Order: sequence, then structure tokens, then C-alpha cells
Amino acid sequence: MIDVDKEVAGVAADLRRAALAGATGDAVDRQGGVLVDAGLQTGAERFVPNAAPLAVAIDGPGFFVLRDGGQTLYSRLGDFRIDTEGHLVDGAGRGVLGMSAAGGNQPLQPICVPLPDQRSKRFVSYRIDEQGRLLGVERHQQKRTARFRETIVPIAQLALATFPVPERLQRSGQAVFVPTQAAGKPTLSAPGDRGAGGLRLHVVAAGAVDLEGDLRKLWTLRRRGELEVALASAADDCVRTALGLVR
Repeated sequence: MIDVDKEVAGVAADLRRAALAGATGDAVDRQGGVLVDAGLQTGAERFVPNAAPLAVAIDGPGFFVLRDGGQTLYSRLGDFRIDTEGHLVDGAGRGVLGMSAAGGNQPLQPICVPLPDQRSKRFVSYRIDEQGRLLGVERHQQKRTARFRETIVPIAQLALATFPVPERLQRSGQAVFVPTQAAGKPTLSAPGDRGAGGLRLHVVAAGAVDLEGDLRKLWTLRRRGELEVALASAADDCVRTALGLVR
């Protein structure tokens, strides 16, 4: 038997954290099925510190664009890393899509360190800046002073997608969302452009809460609790009746 009171308290806490709607997009006045960030009371509460060098969070509207096999997905969780093949991926190994560091209108493509740079081990580390650029860090030792000098080389540009009705995206697991016709056609841009939010470095998003789903779950838990109480009461009455008949 589940602890109904504990389950209800947990869902209610999520709903209180999600009292302000619309952080995942610009449709802040939508009603019903509103998808929001968890912890919206203050800006700091929306983010969780992360020491990973490529960890980033979106401060405002927008989603990172991911590729999982042949499917395009969207996420607010920027737990990124470079995999063994030089691709920028999220924590689940899904490829991150973006554009050339040179800019311009281009189709999205997987972000990857150029193969010659991988083979030559040109970069000693990687960074993502607040403009969403993936940067490679070169390190050279100066002969005269023996000191090391770093050179920053732009590799690619992260893309953010903003939707007309972002709360109508379909949730798929804890961190990603599937596009739907109801959400509208996404606008793709660099962070901070065309209404997309900026990036915060070395933090990740605190998570997302599905208000409509949580309210449904809350109602179900309440009903289940009422049913368990009713069943227990009926069983007790049956026992009392049986004891009375024996007498």
C-alpha cells in the first residue's frame, strides 16, 4: 500500500514551486497544461550549480535542440560533454545540434570537433561561453619565458528553439520534450537572439514541472486514498458482522 499522504505532499510541493507559469517560453498567460521550470520564486532557485566545464542553463525562453537517432528532441537541461568521437552530447548521449561558429542562416547540424583537430589533439580543453559558442582551448609554451599561453578557437554555435506555445510540447521522460503541432513551428536562433534566453555557465536547469499532469496525479492519489479508507471500513464492518453471526 502506498503512503498516500506522502505522495500528495510531494506533488503539492512541486505545484507550489511551479506557481509562476511560462518560464520555458514566452507564453506566460496560458491556462491549462502549462509547462514551467521548477523553482521560479527567484532567479537563483531555478538553477543548480554544476562543476562540469560545458554545463549551461537557459535563462529565459528556449530549448536546446537534440538529435536522438533520427528524432529531433528539445530540452532545458544543458548537461553537456564532448564524447570520445568529438561530438557535443547531453548526459544521455544525445547529440546537440547547432550552427557554424561563423554564423549566418544555416541548417542545424550535429556539433562536433573537426576530425583533424581531434587527431592532432589540438585542444587541451573545451568551453561554452555566454553566447552559446563551443570553444576549443589551445595551449602553447613560449620558448623564451617557458610560460603557457592559451588561445581560444570558436568551433560551433549552439542553437535555441523557441515555440509559440511551448507548454503544448509533449513530455518524454524527465528532461526532453517531443515537438507537437499544437506547440507551433519553432524559431531557431543563437542564445539571446530573436526572443531566446541567454545562457548561464556552470549551472544546469533545476527541472520542469507538468502542472496539468501533476494536478491529475494529485486527484488520482486523493481518490486512491479515499478508496483505501472505504475498503478498510468495509472490511472492518464485514469482520464485525461475522463476529456477530458467530455469537
